[in-house]
Order: sequence, then C-alpha cells, then structure tokens
Amino acid sequence: MKKFFKEEMKASMKVMTLLVMILLYWEVVLYYQLHSTLRGIALYNVLFLLPIGAMLAALTCWSDKHERANEVFMIVLLLAVSVFYLGDLIYYKTFGSLVSVSMLGAGEDAVTNFWWSMKTTLKENALVILLFEAPVLLEIFLALKNKKRKDGFSVPAHLFTAFLAVGLWALVVLSLPLAGKSDYSAYGAYHSRYVDTDTASKKLGVLPNFLVELRYSFFGGNDPKEVLAEASVVELKEEEKKEEVRIEFNKLEGLDFHALAKDCEDEDIKDLLSYMGSQAATVRNDYTGLFKGYNLIYICAESFSSLAVDETVTPTLYKMANNGIVLKNFYNSFRNTTTNGEYAILTGVWPDVARQATNMGKITGTMGRSIGKDMTPSLGNTFALSEGLQPRAYHNYLGDYYGRNRTLPNMGFDCQFMNDGMKFTTAWPASDLEMMEQSVDDYIDDERFLTYYMTFSGHGNYTTNNVMVAKNIKTVTSKLSEHLPTSAEGYLAANYELEEAMAYLLQRLEEAGKLENTVIVLAGDHYPYYLTDAGYEALKGEAVDEDFESFHSSCIIYNAGLKEKIEVDTPCCNVDIIPTVYNLFGVAYDSRLYAGTDIFGNGMHIAQLYNKNFITDKVKYNAATGEAEWLIDTEEYSEDLLANYLDNAVNTVKNRYAFSIGIEDTDLYDYVFDHYDLNETCSEEEISEEDIEEVSETQDTEEVLRAEKDQLEE
Repeated sequence: MKKFFKEEMKASMKVMTLLVMILLYWEVVLYYQLHSTLRGIALYNVLFLLPIGAMLAALTCWSDKHERANEVFMIVLLLAVSVFYLGDLIYYKTFGSLVSVSMLGAGEDAVTNFWWSMKTTLKENALVILLFEAPVLLEIFLALKNKKRKDGFSVPAHLFTAFLAVGLWALVVLSLPLAGKSDYSAYGAYHSRYVDTDTASKKLGVLPNFLVELRYSFFGGNDPKEVLAEASVVELKEEEKKEEVRIEFNKLEGLDFHALAKDCEDEDIKDLLSYMGSQAATVRNDYTGLFKGYNLIYICAESFSSLAVDETVTPTLYKMANNGIVLKNFYNSFRNTTTNGEYAILTGVWPDVARQATNMGKITGTMGRSIGKDMTPSLGNTFALSEGLQPRAYHNYLGDYYGRNRTLPNMGFDCQFMNDGMKFTTAWPASDLEMMEQSVDDYIDDERFLTYYMTFSGHGNYTTNNVMVAKNIKTVTSKLSEHLPTSAEGYLAANYELEEAMAYLLQRLEEAGKLENTVIVLAGDHYPYYLTDAGYEALKGEAVDEDFESFHSSCIIYNAGLKEKIEVDTPCCNVDIIPTVYNLFGVAYDSRLYAGTDIFGNGMHIAQLYNKNFITDKVKYNAATGEAEWLIDTEEYSEDLLANYLDNAVNTVKNRYAFSIGIEDTDLYDYVFDHYDLNETCSEEEISEEDIEEVSETQDTEEVLRAEKDQLEE
C-alpha cells in the first residue's frame, strides 16, 4: 500500500511539474511580448505558478485504465489555458492593457465591435500565436506518436494534490512580506484593491493576478477607510506648517461634513465624510468667474492627444490648443478604456481602474456602477442646478454601448445617439463632423447652453481598414512635408475628422454671434494606444516613455474672446478639469466633493496617472519602483523636508483615489445631498460676504522649501 501511494504521488508530481514548466513558459513569453525585455520578472511570478500547477494537475489524469483519455483531457486543459494567455496578448495588442476581471462583462461587445481591428492584430502576431500554442501542439504530436502516456492516479492522490495546491498558495501568500510590504511590492499587488491590472500582473504573474482579481470580485478587498486613515497621519504632521489667512472658499454654504459625520451611522460613509471635512476647500482666485454666464461646449475626444495637434494638418485644433487657456503640463491619466477617461472628466473623481470595478455585465467600470446613484456634483447636474440650464449630450455611436443611454441622463443630460436621434453614413467609427452637423441647430439659438460631446472618429486602428482613415488619408498625406510611419499618418487621418468637426463648430458659433461668449473644453479619453512606437516617435519627436511623457498631452480650454492666451505651468490631469471649469464659470460648488483640484487654486497640484505614477512641480514619482526624480535642486534642502514632501504627495495620491472609490462604493453623494438642501444655498453675493473667515491653511510648499533654504544658508 505504501509503495502504491508512493507511485501515485510520483505520478501526480510528474504531471504537476510538467504543468508548472508550461505555465512558466507562457508567462515568460507573454512578459517579453508586453515589455520587450525579461528584466523585471519577479520571484513571485514563478512561485505562484506552483500551486496553480498543482491545482491543474488535480483536475486531470483521472483514468488509470484509459491513458488516451488522460492525454485528450490534458490537451484540452492546455488548450484552454493557452487561450487565456493568447486572449491577454491579443487584448493588450488591441486595447493597450491586459484583460481585467472588471472588463469581462464587455467581452462580447469588444469582440463584436473590434473584430475588424483584432483580425489585423491576429495577422501581425501569427508567429507569436504559434509560439504560444507550441506546448499544445507538442502534446498533440507526442500523443499521436504514442511516445508520451499520461498515467492516471487515484482519488486520494488527486485530493492530496488539491490540498497541496491550497497549502502552497497559502505559503506563497504568507511569504510575501519577506520581499517588502510597500504598495507596489508583490505583497501590495496581492492585498490592495487599488492596484491596476497591468502593474499587479507584473508583480504576481498574469494568471495568478487574474485569480486574485476573481477573488476580489466575489469577496471584495480593503475599503477606503484603511487608506484614508494612513493619509490622516500626514495631515497631523503638516499642522506645524499652518498659518492663519483670510480667504474665500469654493464651498457650499452650510455644508458641514464633520456635522454630517457625527450623525452618520454607516461607518464607511462616516470615514469619507470625516476625510472631506479635513480637506481645505480651494480658494477663489483671480480667475473665478472669468467665464461667468458664458456657454460651454464640453468634449471628450476619442484618443485625442497633443500628437493630433499639427499646425499644417489640423490647423483648427492647433489654434484652439495654443490659445485660450493653455495647460502646458496637462497629463491624460489613462492608457485605455474610454469609459474611465469619460467618467473622470465628467465627475472630477477617479474611476476604479483596479479589481472591484465590475458589474459582471455589459455595462462595466465605475461609469456603469454610477447608474441609479446620486451624481449631483457631475457636470450636467451641477450646471442644471446652479445655472438653470438643461444640458444636452451627443455621441456618434449606440447609446447602449457602455450604457451611456443610462449613465449620461443620470448625470443630467438630454441625450442623442446613433439611431436614437442621429443617423450616420458609417458605423465604426462614425463621423464627428456628421455628429456636429446634426446637433448644432438644437442649441445654437438658445440664450445660453451647455453641450457635451463624446466623439468617435479618432478611434484606432490607424490603417486604411478604418473608414475614417481611408476617408482622410489622401488629404492628410498631401499636407505632410515628409512621409511618416503608417500608424502616425493614420492617426492624423482619423483625427482630421475631429479637425473638420471643430472647424464647422467654430464657423457656426461665429455666424450666430456666439463665438466670443462660448468656451470649448476638449480633452482626450485616453492615450492613443493603437499608435505603434514608430508612429509615436515620429509625431512626438522622441522615444516612447511609458512611465510619464507618453501621457503628457493637451487639454483645450478655448475662448475666442480672450485678448491674450493664459499659459499655466501647473501639473494637472483629467480629474482637475471639472473643478477648474466650475471655478472659471463661477458655478456654486464644493471643492471638497472632488478628487481633482482647480488648477488656479491652492493645495497640492498633482498630475496623477492611472497606475499611481505622478508628477508635481517638484518631483516625478514612479509608484511601481518607488523611485523619485526630483525636478528641483535637492542639495539646497534637507533630506527630512524632501522626504516629508514626497510622503505627503504619495499619501495624497492614495487618498484621493481611495476617496473616489468610496464615493461609488457607498453612494456617498446620495447621503450628502439627502442631508443637505441645495435649494437653501446662499446666492453668490451672500457666499462672498459670509465665506470670509479665519482658517488654518497649509502654507504653500514652495514657501516652506524657500524658508528652509534660507535657514540652511544662514
């Protein structure tokens, strides 16, 4: 009996070893395809494969009489896992990121609508696909040649292998602190719900991280109060730097978050209310009300970036990007996924780009989760309540895609979509110009209007398979002084449709006499991930920098009535647009309800990216590596001051993100506005009179650094 069990264990370990080696092969090949190097593969990319290999071994080789059945089942198992890895590869090559559990619900729509683009990706990666399927093909070859037999092992051996898998997983998890417990260590990647899929996969492995995300989807993870508690320590430390000043706030009169927290019985909401109460509201400034009473056209432009702005090819976009308010240090926070970028620029808070942002249905992500929840502070609702407008929204695709026919009305918009108020000559992508031509007459004669557009023409891929590229490529190439890589020319051709749409819009506004009292805000939803490295380098004039510079982009805030352009060096990103617009329009709003910051206001200004990398005017910080690149002369300041500044910035980033996730998790706005009557808000004049009070306001960090420098010199 002992000998029999020993042989059984030997057979199961043999299968487990084979599976672990194949899994490691797939992880290595995929890692190289994603990063073009094997540098950075961590120990835990290997260790987590041990329990997974054991569990897969426990699922196969059940027959001790029919070895052929074991071989067939093994081939099916390997084929299934290889399809998972191939799916990740194709998804990454098509959409610019790995498959997250949060986006599984949109899988059918992704395949249906992007199949024309995926076919190109499949052709371009045919050899890589063959490389991925090599283990499956080898297994089939050996089975046909009968050179490799899969002996079955007993039920007790299967149970032992399954228990071994659980035990190994537990041991690997328990060992995670040995490699550190920072947010972006393997420990942080495993335990935090705030780590994005791409970063966590790099630390844990693609398949292990997918399993971790499944766990978070079903059982949840740590909640916002854990991160908010960490950030509160920084607030206490900074009290020594405070002085009394007299300012006017961007806040709603009588909205006392501490009082709301005191009476709140829900602990999660209570923590979020306390956090908002601890934040200093932004100050009113020289730019408050600059565009008071103006019209607003607000545009989320598909894959728009500074790369689409060319003086010769897209002169209208060039004029708009280089006049009005010019944000010289704007960073588009998102690598991909339109619904995330759209949510950020409509709400001023962060979408959940990590592990729990899922409805497990077609309507995915935080935008989808906002359906049925209170979105009072969003763009449409705020202008409707504060300015008495009825905002309109237009999108040149189907309304049920990403659930916009439900999310946008919930944010205060009357909407029209493809086949629901508008018709288009092409379906994927549809024309931005045609959308503009069909919509402008709806509002151009109104005394005042707010209009939102979600454009579509700039979508990749950037080959002539794309109808927008095919339509405009000859026009674009005729304007270029030199030949560019295919994807670069295609990107300009796709965005030429947006160029024509903007030219048409400006013409109509000028003809109606409303150009000078209309503000156009235009920002991209995400980085143009369909661009090849060669295409990016040709348009940018420098190599791809995936950590920071690739996200450096343009946010247009254009008004033809400004006598001189206003250039702003402040680092900023997508979530900062809403509070900046509210301040410019003199809209009654409370800045403590947002994760973004008015770029003209006080506080720490941070251009934050989806993966928690960030840029301030003093430092660039890579969250994955923990490396800081200082933009100031560090020798002039003490190490303690620099360390405190960096810790404060890191915690502020974590804090703002956790706060944003908490808003959706708890339906925070519903609680706030259920207990606060917006109709009792004072008028602007009353607020100006009553809002002047003595407060403790954190000194500007630049002044602190300057004071320390003077002290060191003395």
